[in-house]
Amino acid sequence: MSVNLLNLQWRAPEFLLACPTGTLASRSLALEYFSLSPFFDKASSNAQLRMQMMFSRGGMDGVDEEAELARFTGIEFVIAHAQPPDLFILHKRRRTSPTETTVVGAYHILNGNVYQAPSLFEVLNQRLLTSVHALETSFAALTAIKPTWTPERQYTWDVKSPPVASLAGAAANAEQVDSTETTGGVDGFGVDSASVLLDASVPGTLREPQSVALDESGSTADPIALDVKPGRGGDGDPPSRPDQQERPADAFNPLLFRALQSVAQRTEQEAIRDYERERQQEEQHQERELRDKREASSVAPVTA
Repeated sequence: MSVNLLNLQWRAPEFLLACPTGTLASRSLALEYFSLSPFFDKASSNAQLRMQMMFSRGGMDGVDEEAELARFTGIEFVIAHAQPPDLFILHKRRRTSPTETTVVGAYHILNGNVYQAPSLFEVLNQRLLTSVHALETSFAALTAIKPTWTPERQYTWDVKSPPVASLAGAAANAEQVDSTETTGGVDGFGVDSASVLLDASVPGTLREPQSVALDESGSTADPIALDVKPGRGGDGDPPSRPDQQERPADAFNPLLFRALQSVAQRTEQEAIRDYERERQQEEQHQERELRDKREASSVAPVTA
C-alpha cells in the first residue's frame, strides 16, 4: 500500500550528529541530506550524477551540482531558497533542455525535518472540506435549538445560562485578551496575536427577538429581550437578571452566532411589521365604525 507523502515527516538524527556543526550548514549538505529521504527519486538526474562521481577522487566535494545537472534531461532536485541552517526549499523539476525546466513539486527542510509541500489543489480542497464541515455542524446545532412558534412570543430563542466552570473560563480568557491588547504582541508568523484572540471571540451582542403582543387592556406589552455578551461586561457590574450572565467566548461557534443573530434580527423586524400592520388595520376598522355611526345619526327618521 502506497504511503501519502504529504502526511510524512522525515528526519535523520544520525546524519545531523555527524555534521561538524550538528546542523545543515550549506546547500550541498542539505541536498545530500535530502537524498537520503523517501521523497528523493532514485532515478533522478541527481542520483545518476552521484553515481558517476562516486568513483572519482574527490567525489561530490567542490562540484557545482546544479550546473552539472544541466547536462542531463529528466527529473532533478535543486535548492530554490536557502536560509542555513534552519530552512531550505527544494524544487523537483523536469528538465527538457539545458535552459528549459518545469517545476513539478516542492519540498522544504525545516530544522532538520523534511516535508513535502502540498499543491494548490490540495490546499483549496482541504480548506473547502473544513469550511463545509463547519457549516454542517453549525446548521445542525442551529436546527437542534430551533424555537417553536407561539402566538404570544412568536419565535423566541431559548439561550441557556452557561455553567459556573464556563464563567470562570470566560474571566481567564478576558484577562488574556486584555493583556494581549496592552502588549500588542506579534507571534512568530507575523500575525497580531490580539487580532487572532479577538477574532476567536464572538463580537457584538446577541439579542433575543422582541415579541410584541397586546395585553388585555389593549396597550402594547413590553418586549422581552435577552442580552448575552461574551467576555466581561462594559462596566464590570453583575447582570441584573440570572439569564443575563456572562458567557465565555469559546462557548460560541462564530458561524452559529452570526446565523442566530441574523435570524433574531429578521424575526424582530417581522414582529414589528406584523404589529404595525395589525395596529393600522385596527385604526382603519375604528374609523369605519365611527364613520358609519356619523352617517346613521345624520339620517333622521321621517315622521308623519
